[in-house]
Amino acid sequence: MNAVNQQKRDLRAKLKQNRASREYDPELAGALCVHMAELCISNGATKVACYLAYADEPDTELFIDWAIENDIEVLLPVSKTDGNLDWIIFEGETEEGIFGFAEPVGHTADLAGANLIFIPALAADKKGQRLGKGKGYYDRALANLEDVAPVIAVIFDDELLEYLPTEDHDHPLDAVITPSSTTFFSKRLN
Repeated sequence: MNAVNQQKRDLRAKLKQNRASREYDPELAGALCVHMAELCISNGATKVACYLAYADEPDTELFIDWAIENDIEVLLPVSKTDGNLDWIIFEGETEEGIFGFAEPVGHTADLAGANLIFIPALAADKKGQRLGKGKGYYDRALANLEDVAPVIAVIFDDELLEYLPTEDHDHPLDAVITPSSTTFFSKRLN
């Protein structure tokens, strides 16, 4: 294992431990929803990719409900055993996926049509890099697109760090949303 992989592994362990000790706070979910909705409105989004939060991830359920109520099509991922993601037009139904958490059931869609892509992360840094859980699903999904829509990580405030170890395959972020703010890294977003 190279030094960057070891740094990532150590940091993931620390971040997961921090999340495990965090109590669920509905106010944080509400604040995330507001920032995510504002980004959709200011960028005229009609189709977004998001994720169903699992366990101690930042909660996206309020945002998904808001998006659907506001006629924004929501694509959610389904993990495949080959390490890739299928994208499903979310209409409210879920079933247990290969990793034991809820994933959407429905018609597949093309991620290429999304206006914004909200992705999970364990942390992000102030240069627009993201640290995921280490399986590479989202990096592969983004790498397969010819024209990638703006990518936004959703994290807690204390997970926006000064620096993260990165590798060439790590896809950069256009923005990070936390309960208290939105931090922009590119000029592709309003």
